[in-house]
Amino acid sequence: MKFTCPKRLFHEALQSVSRAVASRSTLPILGNVLISARSGQLRLVTTDLEIGMTFQVPLDGPVVEGAVTVPERIIQDVVANLPDAELTISADDRNLLTVSAAKSQYTIHGLPADEFPVLPQVTEGNILSVPGPVLRDLVKKTLFAASTDESRVFLTGCLLTWDGQTAIMVATDTHRLAVKRAPVTGQFDKPVSVIIPARALQELLRLLGNSEDPVDIIIGENQVLFALGRVRFVSRLIEGQFPAFERVVPAETHKRVVANRQNLYEAVRRASIVARAESNKIKLHFEDATLTITAEGEVGQAHEEVPISLDGEMGEIAFNATYLQDVLSVLDTETMEIGLTGPLNPGLIRADGEADYQYVVMPMQML
Repeated sequence: MKFTCPKRLFHEALQSVSRAVASRSTLPILGNVLISARSGQLRLVTTDLEIGMTFQVPLDGPVVEGAVTVPERIIQDVVANLPDAELTISADDRNLLTVSAAKSQYTIHGLPADEFPVLPQVTEGNILSVPGPVLRDLVKKTLFAASTDESRVFLTGCLLTWDGQTAIMVATDTHRLAVKRAPVTGQFDKPVSVIIPARALQELLRLLGNSEDPVDIIIGENQVLFALGRVRFVSRLIEGQFPAFERVVPAETHKRVVANRQNLYEAVRRASIVARAESNKIKLHFEDATLTITAEGEVGQAHEEVPISLDGEMGEIAFNATYLQDVLSVLDTETMEIGLTGPLNPGLIRADGEADYQYVVMPMQML
């Protein structure tokens, strides 16, 4: 194998696929990146057997076809520190990869390409076409509510449903529930209802960045593939039955509290410093035009006041401060609202004017 490639492009390719490399594995080759040059295309592949990433780009100039795998961490460090110049990359039949740039040359010991796991092929199924900002919003506003309890694996991801017109993404850890809806086009084969692992969605957010480009999502029987420009990202799906989330969302609320999102976020964040010593509990007291936030713990007491608009009678309720901070940090609007029915009933949080997003949070005991 032999080809030339600009250092910046090759480094971008390595960075794009690096997060699918297994950090701990009994199989050394899972710590490697597969580098292949075939049919005028450079292709880099990594996998930890749960997720896999591929970066593909056309090559200019002569190409000697071939493939090899080398330790991703080593080649990443080498390439990052080489001069910003044209790289010449070659491999021989002993699986030795040579990288040259200007007067620098490095040889890295690799493993045969045919020992590298083959990524699952997801070519059949529903195909959704989602603008980057829409997909980012779907994931960002739900992912944080997914469970980390591995004993209930079906809650450690986000449910994605699609009826041919509207995509719904849902996450819950049983203490809170986040639901986001968005219109999405695609090739409709049958209704979609799949659970995507949280880790895969975290990597998807990283790959999306601030891109405005559309993302194609191919949903197969056991795998999902995301196509983002030069990157193809495949993940397994989680098996199991996701809870009937619609039953959790309050049909109506008797009290409506509207506040400036940033002011409330900062007040909750400060009060949480004291609340950490007492199960993260903060108490919210609503009266007239003021929301009073208090917290008590071994370290002391916290008292915050936030201006609000109150529709309904005065009252109070206790929440986990972290659960409030998480949702307040992802809302985009200047104002937000909390709908309540009683101190022992869940609260319903919305961004003001954003009817397609709902966040349900269970209260804590006031005592």
